[in-house]
Formats: sequence, structure tokens, C-alpha cells
Amino acid sequence: MKKNNPNKAFTRAVEDISEVFMFDQWMRFYYIFEEDKKLTVKVPDEICSQIEKDYPALKGLVDLLNNEEIDQQKSTATVCSYIGSRFDGTKYSSRIVPMVFDSKDFKLEMYIFNLWIKGHESYLESEVMSFNDWKSLYSGWRDQDEVKNYITRLNNAQGGAHIQPPTCNTVQ
Repeated sequence: MKKNNPNKAFTRAVEDISEVFMFDQWMRFYYIFEEDKKLTVKVPDEICSQIEKDYPALKGLVDLLNNEEIDQQKSTATVCSYIGSRFDGTKYSSRIVPMVFDSKDFKLEMYIFNLWIKGHESYLESEVMSFNDWKSLYSGWRDQDEVKNYITRLNNAQGGAHIQPPTCNTVQ
């Protein structure tokens, strides 16, 4: 029986964990509302049904947060515990998830994703988009040569180097 290549498992874990964080960002971007000076996650039933259809594994995260008061600490704790219960020692070896959180690959992916959100915020706010739309737009933006070159420069940079973010204004 052939063992999985640990590098492939690590790469898949980075992708899976990144997707959970991206999903959480998407959910908070569109579905947090202020009531009585408290922030509450309110994902409509029809959106929950679509999430269950398109991303059944992520529906559990919606269930944990939906109709609940939220702050950054609770959001982070919930996402991390969700990742731990879903991936740590279950889908991946118990050593991989902590390695992902500490990895340059994961940190870079989250940095690039947040850069994309900031650069496209007004467009993303123009209408409520599905998570599929976000993933497609992000993937298209990430595949642009200028963004690929920027990522390569970041990967090759020495600590403390300042690298100018890509200036492409094309919405993907």
C-alpha cells in the first residue's frame, strides 16, 4: 500500500484550512449585522441551503456561528476549533495542522487573500456574492501575471524586505 506524499498532504491541508478562513471572511463580509451595539451573524436560510449544497463541509461552520453574537476573538476561536475538529488527527495527521498554521505558505495565502479583499472591497460590496463567486474572482485575480510575479517576489524575499503589492485594477 502506497503512503501519501507528506508534501501533498501538507499542500492539501494548506488549501483546506485556507478555504475555511476564506469562507469565514466571506460570511462575515456579508452576514454580520449590528443589533443593540452587538454584532450578530445572520445567514439567511436560502443561503444556508445553498452552502449545504455547494460546500457541505463548511455548513457546520455556519451552524456554529449563525444567529450568534460575534466578535473577533469568538470568530477566531470558533474557526480554529472547527479546523481542529475537522482536520487535526482526522483528515490529516495531528502534526500537519499545527505545521500549516506556522507555515509561510499559509501565512502568504492569507496575506494575498486579504490583499485581494482590500483591493476589491468596493466591488465586493456592490452586491452580495456567493462564496463560489468569491473563489472564482480570487482565483482569476491570483492567476494574473502581475500577482503571480508578486507572490514569487514575496516567496524569494529576505526577512524585512518591502515589496510593493501588485497594482492591477482588473476585477477578476
